[in-house]
Amino acid sequence: MKKMMIFAVLVIVSMTAFAQVSKEEQELIDLSNQKWVWMAEKNADRLAELFLDNAQFVHMGGGWGKQQEVDIIRGGMIWYKHADIHSQEVKFTDKNVGTVYSNIHLTSEVGGHQVRFPFMVSEVYIRQPKGWGLSALIFTKLAEPDPRFEPALTLGENIRMPQFGIGTYQMTNEQAKASVLAALRMGYRHIDTAHAYQDERGVGEAVKESGIPRQDLWITSKLWPSEYGEGKTSEAIDKMLERLQTDYIDLLYVHQPMGDFVGAWKDMEKAVRAGKVRALGISNFDANDSVFNLIMEKAEIKPVALQIECHPYAQRLDIRKKAAEYGLQVECWFPLGGAMSQGALLKDPVIVKHPPLAPAGRSLRHSRLAQSAAHYGECADIRLRPLRCRHAGHPFA
Repeated sequence: MKKMMIFAVLVIVSMTAFAQVSKEEQELIDLSNQKWVWMAEKNADRLAELFLDNAQFVHMGGGWGKQQEVDIIRGGMIWYKHADIHSQEVKFTDKNVGTVYSNIHLTSEVGGHQVRFPFMVSEVYIRQPKGWGLSALIFTKLAEPDPRFEPALTLGENIRMPQFGIGTYQMTNEQAKASVLAALRMGYRHIDTAHAYQDERGVGEAVKESGIPRQDLWITSKLWPSEYGEGKTSEAIDKMLERLQTDYIDLLYVHQPMGDFVGAWKDMEKAVRAGKVRALGISNFDANDSVFNLIMEKAEIKPVALQIECHPYAQRLDIRKKAAEYGLQVECWFPLGGAMSQGALLKDPVIVKHPPLAPAGRSLRHSRLAQSAAHYGECADIRLRPLRCRHAGHPFA
């Protein structure tokens, strides 16, 4: 672990806009706030009493157990100067397990420089014979989307879609909820799911719990061939809206070019006219020219997006050229090569050899992707749908 000195002198807690809480909830909130004071005072002894023996801690610098956390605090490597708490919420799994969720700004001195970052902090407490003990302390750095650095694409004539999004393939509902919530806290505003993924309910719960206005989010989903057919697809769309807990879907795809996708498209067009869907797309219609040409010929409301596998090792130049001729934006799945590639793309010498400095206002990841794009072609920098990030069962980046 890279050692990082963080100096501070005092924690001052300022709490605003809290809802009415129960006695048990207030007890945990008070304990959480007292913890910040002890951390500022480097009161390792009191913290050691609070932390359970098997407690886990996840900071920006990594994750570790109780003894390492206590040693770091005692040595001054983690020492926060000021904590502004903007909101707190307590949720109980049962009467003996409670989690405190806090939205905070932490001001610290890092290497002699004062910094201030927003975080979502999750603290899991377990009731012990002598009182509550801290079982987990998890920091998730928050990010507000900045329109200057958040690329977006235009679908059709005037629908703007965030270019970067999180995909939810191969997740349970619980994993999807946790991953989407973490992504939204980090600034993502585009979520890609599907009925076939079986996690739309988790996505809907995350969107609802995030508190972000629905109009500020982009939700993409997909219909499976078993839902294709006039009348049948309309019912499937209504069920999808119910699972997602939303009044409309931003982009709706036919997932695979099989079955009665023409009949499904007619019902999808009805959904657009009814305000249930904003835009329509075709997924995996690169299989052959016949299915692509058929949907383009039969559609009254034309598709505006084509989702296919696309990354620097599969640039799909021919289908991208064809999509451009029809005014289709290309959205990539497996933009980083997919799990089965075992990270080969990110180990590529073209990416690895780049210097570890990014231009001002851009992340290292974006810098490397841009340089990779210059070597491999535009596919390294288009319509990315990044993979989910999870650490020890929790989503982090």
